[in-house]
Amino acid sequence: MRIDNKSMYPEKEEKLDVRKRLETTEFSCAPERMLYTKTRFKVKAEHPVKSIFTNPDETQHNLIIVKPGAVEEVGMAGNEMAKDPSGITKNFIPDSKNILFHTKLLDPDSAEVLSFEAPSEPGAYPYPCTFPGHWIVMKGEMVVE
Repeated sequence: MRIDNKSMYPEKEEKLDVRKRLETTEFSCAPERMLYTKTRFKVKAEHPVKSIFTNPDETQHNLIIVKPGAVEEVGMAGNEMAKDPSGITKNFIPDSKNILFHTKLLDPDSAEVLSFEAPSEPGAYPYPCTFPGHWIVMKGEMVVE
């Protein structure tokens, strides 16, 4: 399994990793089921979070954490990207102000570490896969307390 630790902000990740309140969660895709193995996890508001997302499936998948109530808008935008030949080069990540954090589109047998600071507002933050058509069943929620 190849893990991609590359980030646009590696210095930010290093700062998050050394903070005392770091919350780590690991999950993957259920092979041949188009589901995440973890459909819910809890974090504390404004705590650093390190999510390790692996893809053992034969299909590409991503993980997009969105604002509460935005899963349908972002999922439908991902579906629309299938009409655009550049959709795959954009990792099927729609251009939306409702997207808070995301991985790239992961190839089979790969992984990515997603490091971020949890939102300050408590609530349920959905995380769909925005590969076209996946978001309808492949989703979960990050609960910020």
